[in-house]
Amino acid sequence: MARLWISFTALILSLSIAAQDTHRPIELDNVQVVAARRLKDVGVEKTSIDTLILHDNVSLSMADILSKNSTLFIKSYGRATESTAEFRGTSPSHTQVTWNGMKVNSPMLGTVDFSTIPSYFIDETNLYHGASSINITGGGLGGAVEMLTKPITEEGLHGQYVQGIGSFNTYDQFVRLTYHKKHWSSSTRVVYSTSDNKYTYTNYDKKTDVYDNQGNVIKSYHPKEKNKSGYFDDVHALQEVYYNTGNGNRIGLNVWYSHSKRGLPFLSVDYKDDADFKNEQKSNTLRNVLSWQSIHEDWTLNAKGGYIYNEMMYDYFTTRQDATNSITKSRSYTNTAFASVNADWNISERMLFTTGASAYYNHVKSSDMSPFHIGDNFNKGRCDTEVNAQIRWRPIDVLSLAAVLREEMHGEKIIAPIPAVFADVILYKPLNLVLKASVAKNYRYPSMDDLYFQPGGNKDLLPERGFTYDTGVEFGIKKRMWMLKGNVTAFDSYIKDWILWTPNTKGFWEPSNVKKVHNYGIEATANGELMLAKDLKITASANYAWTPSKNMGEEVNANDESYGKQLCYVPKVSANCNVKMMWKTWTAGCQWSHYSERFTTTSNEVSYITGKLKPYYMTDVSIEKVFHVKKIEFSVKGIVNNVLNTEYVTVLSHPMPGRNYEVIFKVKV
Repeated sequence: MARLWISFTALILSLSIAAQDTHRPIELDNVQVVAARRLKDVGVEKTSIDTLILHDNVSLSMADILSKNSTLFIKSYGRATESTAEFRGTSPSHTQVTWNGMKVNSPMLGTVDFSTIPSYFIDETNLYHGASSINITGGGLGGAVEMLTKPITEEGLHGQYVQGIGSFNTYDQFVRLTYHKKHWSSSTRVVYSTSDNKYTYTNYDKKTDVYDNQGNVIKSYHPKEKNKSGYFDDVHALQEVYYNTGNGNRIGLNVWYSHSKRGLPFLSVDYKDDADFKNEQKSNTLRNVLSWQSIHEDWTLNAKGGYIYNEMMYDYFTTRQDATNSITKSRSYTNTAFASVNADWNISERMLFTTGASAYYNHVKSSDMSPFHIGDNFNKGRCDTEVNAQIRWRPIDVLSLAAVLREEMHGEKIIAPIPAVFADVILYKPLNLVLKASVAKNYRYPSMDDLYFQPGGNKDLLPERGFTYDTGVEFGIKKRMWMLKGNVTAFDSYIKDWILWTPNTKGFWEPSNVKKVHNYGIEATANGELMLAKDLKITASANYAWTPSKNMGEEVNANDESYGKQLCYVPKVSANCNVKMMWKTWTAGCQWSHYSERFTTTSNEVSYITGKLKPYYMTDVSIEKVFHVKKIEFSVKGIVNNVLNTEYVTVLSHPMPGRNYEVIFKVKV
């Protein structure tokens, strides 16, 4: 704590000096760059999130970034708790995620916890919707998220320090050192976040009665309670080194280590005392990517190798009378080795051919002590390989076509070829109005837990398979004082043999293949800028998604009422909007988001109070001031989250925090 206040005091002193400085940066006029549409983007439905958004707030994880800047629904239990992405109404395992070209989905669970990825560690994020995910990987029945880090281009030695202080005794610290000179560049980033996370909420799942002297109930009220066992303590370190030979070749090394200790919050229906019980998860993760890129006039070659190690430890135990008694003790150890090679060949100005191959060897050892099982769950290894070929062709200026073919093998199981075709047509050049269309077949092979977890794993599971159809339009207008671009996409997806975990008569959960799920809907995005004066600019972005996702499979039994009903925890409507006003060195921002009701049962039963979660609206506001002293930049930012103090939950029995505050100090040299 002493170190924290020393850093804080130093920043305040620096800001005081900076406030007296009269130097201001020189602003240049806008420059418009015009280029032909990239062949690689033929027919692709892609949302890009740039560095400015990713590095806007040190306290944000990728879960926060995606929920506020895209059409994805993030199913979250609160900050620093499991947060998974549901793309187009599909399940979290249907969203494939890559980091610098390497898949980071857990081979055990098949998912990615986006709360464990600090946004300050990512420089660019691309979301590939539906069929477009085939362009980078297979298995993305909903879509794919591509996360990238970039080499430093700013010459010399530079440093950055960010300190965040927030409600609930929350502290976020970020340090970055960079160096770039001629052929070499290096970047070191460290994030440390810690919080008690004990926010107060009204518990609508409990009632407290008030009695008179005769013992009669005279009134009842919902008690105020604290979020129990929600603490977290996370540290991340990312080291990157790049060497550019100067003749088109570049070698890079990315090493990312993270350690996390988190309490799992108690349910609002839980009467236990967190002083008597511990519900804690710890993890250690190491990710490495070694890359080589060779760029020439007509062709490019990329080769990568990587390794991921993860250990996950979950403990639930009592701590009464200074003695511990384990109730559940779970351990899992995952090792993944990865290698890939990809080549792009510009056959002509109008034709691009791409091919590639990758291999992953995944080994998972899982053990558990629980009321159902003691000992090893499973100890399994599997090799997953894939090859792909892609051709893109522009026969005339207004028409572009593309075809992609992937072939995958999981262990000894060969998956049928995965094809996709794309097309776009320029309808009206002055508005950059483009019609896009695509159709793709896709597969997702079951995860290790789906197949082998004890008790419940099902070795007879079939791969999930389906078709996705997309069509839409995009436009872009840029004038001297304003800019507007956006797109609207309609999609239709049929997924057979959907894997769903359900409780059985023996008291535990097990997976099975639901016959068919039908996802369809509309996605829309828009981005705009308006220059009101030389020093005054307004930017805005908006995202909207309407995504019905229904189970159309056969009834499991006579009591199954899930046919034709919306899948659990999938909102039909989600929307968000971000507006910023920038005047000289001041920036004011407002973020708004909305999610419609979500059902908690497969039958969509609403007669029970817990049958659905209410829709909610969320508003955050911020204001930031930047100071300059010669080559040093300082800034102070104040944030009010949930400014309207909305009471809401995203997962049943997990109330979220009300109005809360953050102050962020930045210094960059």
